[in-house]
Amino acid sequence: MKKLILILICITSLSYGQIENRWQPDSVYSNRQVKKIFVYLNSSKDLSEIVEFNQTGKRISSIKYSASYNRKTRKVKRINKINLYQYNSSNHLVRIKDSLGNDSITFKYGTNGKLDSSIKKIGNLIYETKYYYKPFKSTTTRRNDSIILYQKTKEYDKDVYVKRFVGYYLEPKLKKVTDTINGIPNTIAYKDQNDLQKFADDKTITNTFDEEGRLIKSDIYSVFMNDRINKYELNYKYFKNGLLKSVRGYIPRYFKYEYLE
Repeated sequence: MKKLILILICITSLSYGQIENRWQPDSVYSNRQVKKIFVYLNSSKDLSEIVEFNQTGKRISSIKYSASYNRKTRKVKRINKINLYQYNSSNHLVRIKDSLGNDSITFKYGTNGKLDSSIKKIGNLIYETKYYYKPFKSTTTRRNDSIILYQKTKEYDKDVYVKRFVGYYLEPKLKKVTDTINGIPNTIAYKDQNDLQKFADDKTITNTFDEEGRLIKSDIYSVFMNDRINKYELNYKYFKNGLLKSVRGYIPRYFKYEYLE
C-alpha cells in the first residue's frame, strides 16, 4: 500500500504553492481502522476534503469542496469534485475518476506488480507520469506532439515524502498589439502560441522526522518562474494515536477522523 499513496501525493500537486506532504502512508490509516478523513483548509471549520476508506483500508472516494474566504462563503461551499477509486483483481489501484467531470487518472503496472506509469487527464490536458525505483522518483510530462510543454521530477524521502520537485514548463509569450479605432489608440494583449517561453521551477524540501519516523517539519526553498524565490516552513502535529492532526505554515490544514466500527 505504501507505493499506492505515492500516486496520490505526486499527481495531485502539479502547481506551485500546494502542501506536498499532507498524507500519511495508507498502512497508517488501515492499522488505525480509519473510515473517513476530514481535511480543513485555513480554518478548522473550513471543510476542504473528505476521503473515505472501505473495510480493507483502501480509499474508495474523495470529495473536494470549493474554497471559502469568510463565514458567508463558508455556508455556501459547493462540491467541486468527487473522485471514485477503482481496483483490479490484484487489489492494485487502476483508476481514479471524477464522477462530476471528465478528469481521471489511469495507472499501469509492470509484470513485477510495481507501479510503472500513469496518465492524468484534466479537461483537454494530458499528463503522463513514469515511476522509477532505487531510489523512488517520478517524472511527469505533458506534450504537444513532439514538444514537451511540461516536465517535472519528484524525489522522495522514505519512498513517501516529497523532498524535491524540479523541472520546467513552456508558456506562450504575452504580447501586445496597438491599433487606432476612430482616432482612439486601442491595445490588445494576447498569447502567441507560436512563441513559447521556458520557465524553470526547483522546490527543495528538507524534511525532519522524529524518533518514530513521523514527519514533524519541512523547510521549503522554492525557486519558480526562473528567479522568483519563496521560503517557508511547515510544522506537523499528531494525535496520540499517531494520525496527523495539523500542518501549519504556508497553507494551514487540519485533520479529523471517523473510524470503522
